[in-house]
Amino acid sequence: MLLCALGLVALSGCDDFLEREPQSDYLSSNFYNNEGAIKQGANGVYQRLKMNHGSTSNIPFSILWDMYTPFGIERADNSSIGVGNIDLRTNFTQELLWSTLYTSIARANTVLDGAAPYQSELNDNAKRYLAEVKVLRAHFYIQLVSLFGDVPYFPNSVTTEQLTGVNRTPWNEVVDAVIADLDDASANLPWTATEWGRVDKSVALGLKARIALYAGSWHKFGYGMSGVKNPAQAEKYFRISAAAAKRVMDESGRGLATNYNDLFTRTGQMKADAKRENLFFMMFSDFGDKNSHYMSLGEQVRMIGQSGRFPTQQLVDTYEMANGKRIDEPGSGYNPKTPFASRDPRLKYTIYTHHDTIIGNTGSNKLKFLMEVYKPQTKSWDEAGNLKMIDNKDYSGAVAPFGYVQSGVGFAWRKYNHFDDESSALPTYNIIIMRYAEILLTYAEAKIEVGEMDATVVNAIDQVRARVGMPSILQADPGRAGNQDKMRQIVRRERKVELAKESLYLFDMRRWRIGALQNAEPTYGYPLATGVNAAQGVYPDGYDQATADMVPSYGAPGSERDLNDIASYQAFASKLRVRDRSRQWDDKFYLWPIPQTERNKAPWLTQNDGYGQ
Repeated sequence: MLLCALGLVALSGCDDFLEREPQSDYLSSNFYNNEGAIKQGANGVYQRLKMNHGSTSNIPFSILWDMYTPFGIERADNSSIGVGNIDLRTNFTQELLWSTLYTSIARANTVLDGAAPYQSELNDNAKRYLAEVKVLRAHFYIQLVSLFGDVPYFPNSVTTEQLTGVNRTPWNEVVDAVIADLDDASANLPWTATEWGRVDKSVALGLKARIALYAGSWHKFGYGMSGVKNPAQAEKYFRISAAAAKRVMDESGRGLATNYNDLFTRTGQMKADAKRENLFFMMFSDFGDKNSHYMSLGEQVRMIGQSGRFPTQQLVDTYEMANGKRIDEPGSGYNPKTPFASRDPRLKYTIYTHHDTIIGNTGSNKLKFLMEVYKPQTKSWDEAGNLKMIDNKDYSGAVAPFGYVQSGVGFAWRKYNHFDDESSALPTYNIIIMRYAEILLTYAEAKIEVGEMDATVVNAIDQVRARVGMPSILQADPGRAGNQDKMRQIVRRERKVELAKESLYLFDMRRWRIGALQNAEPTYGYPLATGVNAAQGVYPDGYDQATADMVPSYGAPGSERDLNDIASYQAFASKLRVRDRSRQWDDKFYLWPIPQTERNKAPWLTQNDGYGQ
């Protein structure tokens, strides 16, 4: 932190592409006295959105956050932060994350402080770029306070001498400072950015709605290990959140894209309606100096690439049936033998399941094939549509132990990973940080938490559902009208299924304070097949062998498990693929510890509860 927080060096960016690494250093104290220089400095701060800590891996830290919940798993059994078996005080990833965020804040502070003496001389464009930098700095602080709680807060660049003895600022003070910054920035930003990829008023107010929603939840449901609550403060922040989201809804001209899947492919993201929905993102480029990332390299099936991160059964079973009923409800039509049929379409937009058709594209090799959990061969089609059988590398062979069958639990990520338009090895789709669907759900949740469940709340949730053909929430269950518990349940469910794999659920699980309940069981997956006889070529399908009783339980009606849609598989666990048997939860996980390397440099920094002195 001592190194990262100095903020003495400003890096300039390229005028043309926000995604380029700044090219040169500017040490002159009067550099930021004009529009051009300030724009270059702002571009350098935009580059920090990628959170790849300058490494050649080019994988943003944030893509791991859903893998730190029971909705996602990493490849090694019982070896993920999400399982609770890693000492976070000395975890290398957390150390890099802390330093990366503070380096980003330092870069922002350098630009803001460098331009401060010239405020009266700057034109409107320069002031707009400075407002953008404030929004970006707020985004970095939102992540810090959400992950670590009380954190050192630096509103300005600092020297080594000033750092001596610096303390952690209480999280609620950081939240208020961030909201004030976003208010100030939004006043100097247009509703529509002058260049695609730059932040505008919608982003500033969207981030305000996000952090106020988080703060409201922390005050209402408990914060940190101790779970201290403050209902009056909770209502205050929920109202701030709802008001900020409503402004975006009413004034911004933003809206939902027509096709959900377009939001997550390079070709789709270039469409006008997708641009209207995607408010804030890490920008990459497939033209000029191509700028790609490696996110998809660890999310492929072994038939076509690498695999290291997988979705879980618990996430799969959060998606409703197409008629709007949860899979355990009477009349849902759910069948354990065909569990993926007639489900919310977002399930198949997000997750590859058994017998889905996958398009793999490494750039030099494009392969269309059937996802097969139970057999050593699978179907494949060439460009002319001709069928042939090929070896199933995810079932058997040298790399199979690392694939979705033996390492995962029978599922693979489809969201962002439908490669009909570009290479999976070097993709250039943008990685979303915020989109309009979140704004709608944030508004709805904030209003529900203050007990104001009017038609605007129902409409906000229904807009998100209608895009994929799901029924109105009151049509699916008229009993939701005016019922805060049921309305809270459906807006949380929508956040889970609509925003899965968008780096938000770790924060949702924590602020709803359901960590212990959701992490109480191992990770489950596909039904195990019996009667396999490789010598005779007999490979039964486990789903064909599923029985009618293999429907998860969601607890007693009205229980916390029920109202949070947390599936339990204990009644038939022996029939399922299982891993992470020692998954555990401790309430200290509601905050991550201050990295020990930072406390070694600054011993006066206190530690979060539960992690020692």
